Amino acid sequence: MSKARSTALLLLGLCSVLLMIHFVGLDEVLAVIRQAERPYLFLIALCIQFISLGLWAVRWKILLSLFNSVQVKTAFKGILIGIFFNNVTPVARAGGEPFRAYYVEKKEGVDFENAFAAVAIDRILDSLPFLIIIMISLLYFVFLLDISIQMIIILIIALVSNVVLLSLVLYFSLNLKAAKKLAFSILRFAARFSKKLLQYEGKVESAIEHYNKAIMAFSAHKKQLLISLLLSFIFWFSVILRNYLVVQALGYDVSFMAIVVIQMVGTLVGVLPILPGGLGSIEGVMIFLYFSFNFPMPVAASASLLDRLISFWITTACGALIVVMERKSLTRPVTIALESSCTEDS
Repeated sequence: MSKARSTALLLLGLCSVLLMIHFVGLDEVLAVIRQAERPYLFLIALCIQFISLGLWAVRWKILLSLFNSVQVKTAFKGILIGIFFNNVTPVARAGGEPFRAYYVEKKEGVDFENAFAAVAIDRILDSLPFLIIIMISLLYFVFLLDISIQMIIILIIALVSNVVLLSLVLYFSLNLKAAKKLAFSILRFAARFSKKLLQYEGKVESAIEHYNKAIMAFSAHKKQLLISLLLSFIFWFSVILRNYLVVQALGYDVSFMAIVVIQMVGTLVGVLPILPGGLGSIEGVMIFLYFSFNFPMPVAASASLLDRLISFWITTACGALIVVMERKSLTRPVTIALESSCTEDS
């Protein structure tokens, strides 16, 4: 995707956020923020955001250690680099994954395919707790609370979407034949627009085989997978806690389970390749969900915007800083890295 198109989509997302603020009322939103009863909780929420990123880095380091010893600092920088590119490309939060895999290849000597396999397992371990939390939320609201049919539908859609996505990732990661068939189908479709792409069939096949071997290697390390899965649960708890503290900072009391639903559904919307980083779409859905839980509209908008200030804007800015600092390790395109590694295998 060109820089111009990415920039245009980011501006479109920003405009949609500004439009929401306009409809809610800028003065009302600012009044809610100015009258925040416990602003120090916002700073704690910011600290928790970076603690959660640290947990993510430790989890990825554990997965990468099955191939090479990697420093937590390198994994942390790789995570921020991935977040930055995820947030500027509308590719279902996957645009930055090749970049963080390539970064650890350059910094720590991990083969690109192995690093990318670790990224895939990392995402799978991210999805399992997400799935369980959504299921618990659904059961909680159905059996313990009088929840609207609209909210139940939203939770069911979130649950089914996550199950389908996770199942597809697992299927194509573990089934080498199916993965090749899918990759070749995509390549041949793309070749309708550029015949030159067909010359990469052999390299793509080699890369898929290497990736599949790396994925299968994880199955023999159950201890590391279990530790990583535990870290995933702690990670998601910290993400939800961050959102909860933002709401508490505004002086608005709300059920912790309500925040669970708001955060999980908002995250699901962010996975959809609509706008970079879900900019605009996540804010809109979160405002709607806050409002569904009887938040006054100005409070709903303020809570959404402040949480996204931490999770999107500040984190993306930190990622951009790391990209600038490590630009020498990110100068060669990932496609070239993949091509060269495939050549070495052959």
